[in-house]
Amino acid sequence: MSMTEMMRGKSMPADKKNDIKLAQHDFANVRMVQIGCVLDVLAEAIERVKISLIMPKLLEHPMHMAQVLNGTKFEKAVHLVESFVRRREFILREKRPPLMDHGIIQIIDFFQRNNKMYHLFPSYYNHMSDNEKKLLTAFQMLYDLAKDRLYRTSTDAIAQERQLHAMYKRNEVVKEQVEVMRQKIEEQKLAIRTRMAAKEAYLQNYEDLLLKKKREKNERIQKEIDRCTRLVRANKKSSLERQADLEEQLQKTRTNYETSTKTYLKQEKVFREEKNKLILQLQAIIKKYDHSIGEKMIENLQLTDEHKKAKKALDEYMVGFRKVERVYKQIVVKREEEEARRRQHRILVFAMNRAATKIQKYWRKWKKHMRRKNRRNKKG
Repeated sequence: MSMTEMMRGKSMPADKKNDIKLAQHDFANVRMVQIGCVLDVLAEAIERVKISLIMPKLLEHPMHMAQVLNGTKFEKAVHLVESFVRRREFILREKRPPLMDHGIIQIIDFFQRNNKMYHLFPSYYNHMSDNEKKLLTAFQMLYDLAKDRLYRTSTDAIAQERQLHAMYKRNEVVKEQVEVMRQKIEEQKLAIRTRMAAKEAYLQNYEDLLLKKKREKNERIQKEIDRCTRLVRANKKSSLERQADLEEQLQKTRTNYETSTKTYLKQEKVFREEKNKLILQLQAIIKKYDHSIGEKMIENLQLTDEHKKAKKALDEYMVGFRKVERVYKQIVVKREEEEARRRQHRILVFAMNRAATKIQKYWRKWKKHMRRKNRRNKKG
C-alpha cells in the first residue's frame, strides 16, 4: 500500500477498514498454517531419513529386530522381514535387483510410515558413521534455516536491512582506516628499506675489513705453520740420528751381555763341579762325624771357641761374598733370578764345606796335640 492510499485510508468508512483488517488477519492465519505444514513435512522427512539410515542394520540383524519389536505395534515389520529373508535366496538366484521386489518395497513403506520405530533401537541410532551423522546434521540445519526464514516477518526483514546498512557504513569507515594504515605501513616499509640499505652498506664495508684481516691472519698462520714444519723436520732428523746411536749402543750392550752370560755360565759349571766334590767330602765327613760323635762330645766343647773364631772368619767372608753377590745380581737379568738363588745356595753350601774343612783341620791339629800330651804323660 502506497503513502497516498494510506492518506486516503483516513477518510475510508469504518466498514471498509474492518474488512481490510479481517483480510489481513485471515492472510496471517493462512500463512501460519502453510508454514506449519512446510515445517511438518521437513520434520517428517528428517524422521524418515533417521529410520532409513538404521534400516540396513536392522535387515542385517533380523533376530535382534524380532526380539525388540515382538509384542509392540510394529510387530508386522518382523513378518515382512522374515518373508523377505525367505525369498532373498530366490531373488539372488534369479539375479533380480532387491529393490524391485514387492516385499522390500512393503518393508520400506512400512518403516517410512512408522518412522518412530528408530527410538526402539538406540544402539544403532547412537553409533552411526561420520557420513550418516553429517547427513542428519545437514537436514537439521535445513529445518532450522527454513523455520527461521519462514517465521521472519517484514518488520524483522526491515530491521535486518537496517543492521546490514549500519554494518556497511561501519565497513566503509574501516576500509578508510585500513587505507590510511596501509599508507602508513608503506611509508614505514620505505623508511625501513632505507635503513636496511644503509646497514647493508655498513655491513659490506665491515665484511671487507674482516676479509682483509682474515687474509692477514691466514698469511701469519701459514708462516707459523712453515716454521713449525721446519722445526719438526729438524727434530725428526736429530731424533733419527739419536735413535741410530742408541741402537748401536744397544747392540754393543747386547753383545757384552751375551759374552758375560757365557762367562758366568762357564763359571757356574765350574762351581757346580766343585760343589759336587764338596758335597761328597761333606757327606764323608758327616758319616765319619756321626761315627765318632759319642766320643768327640768332650772335644767338641773344647773346640767351641775355635768354632766361634772360624764362624767369625766365615761371617767376614760372607760380607765380601754378599758384595760380590750384589754385583752379580745387577748383571744377571730378572729371568735368571731363580738360578741365582740356586747359585747362592750352592755358594752357601760351599762356605759351609770350607768351614767344615777348617773345623776338621783344627780337630786333627787338636787330636795330634792330645796324642803328644798323652805320650808325655806316659813317659813321665
